[in-house]
Amino acid sequence: MLDAVGIAGPAARIYAELVEADQLSAAQVAERCGITARQASAELQGLASLGLSLRVTGRPVRYRAVAPDVAISALIAQREQDLQDVRATMHRLTEVFQETARGRHPDAHVEVVHGTPNIARLAVRVHEQTQRQLRGFDRPPYSHEPGTSYPLESSRLAVGVVYRVIYDAAALAIPGRMDDDILPSSAAGEQARTRPELPIKLLISDDQLALIPAAVTSRSIDTTFVIHRSPILDALIALFETEWARATPIPVSAGSLDEETATLLAMLAAGMTDASMARSLAWSMRTTQRRVRQLMTDLGVTTRFQAGVAAREKGWL
Repeated sequence: MLDAVGIAGPAARIYAELVEADQLSAAQVAERCGITARQASAELQGLASLGLSLRVTGRPVRYRAVAPDVAISALIAQREQDLQDVRATMHRLTEVFQETARGRHPDAHVEVVHGTPNIARLAVRVHEQTQRQLRGFDRPPYSHEPGTSYPLESSRLAVGVVYRVIYDAAALAIPGRMDDDILPSSAAGEQARTRPELPIKLLISDDQLALIPAAVTSRSIDTTFVIHRSPILDALIALFETEWARATPIPVSAGSLDEETATLLAMLAAGMTDASMARSLAWSMRTTQRRVRQLMTDLGVTTRFQAGVAAREKGWL
């Protein structure tokens, strides 16, 4: 309970006993906690040195607890100060590291990670360590099942991390991907856009590092490059921002825009064929074509390009 402020084991239990009692001697503490009198005496002196207990005059020597809101608050404040000192040291070391990195051989800016399981664990760690913004190009193949990172992304969104993701049409075409992953992520706060085709898979954490595949089979990623602060990383960031400006927002169902309509608009914007939309949505070809025609009728247009323009005018994209 008090481990976070450095009070653990017998000390924490003894303090709890002191809080419940008016005052206790070492012998009484030993009896209550099942330890020796010598150990109880040492622990009581330790609590006193931390400001958690006071020695009461008289014989035998007794100790009284200091009020928790006073004693523990002081320990919390000290721990927070220690963490601030560690952060300051981290920032100083980071500055030295980055200054030194400017003179490194280019190979030092790139790490190579082999093996699909290692790459999947690396991707999770990148999500967890991102503090401000995560940007990505999402396209097959994957090092893990698409959608399995949704709980992790939701938790990071909840603490203020910004997610900006561009989905390739092939990512939208995966059956269930829109309903089970992309639209829920968008509803949770992800800024999602789509492009008919993306040049690479990409994950950028803050402005500190990026992941790009180095060796890709038809079904998995065998090797990934980890790109650290360097001109290469700057180029990847610029590539993402260029594609982001060209990409079409994936709408989230709201107001008059229902979820199926939002899904169809996103897929049309990505340039997906009726056949690929039907596979993704688990609809028949006839149902898909009927829904597309109905959407275009509702928008008052005759071509898919016009549908995109009309959707933007309505504020759906």
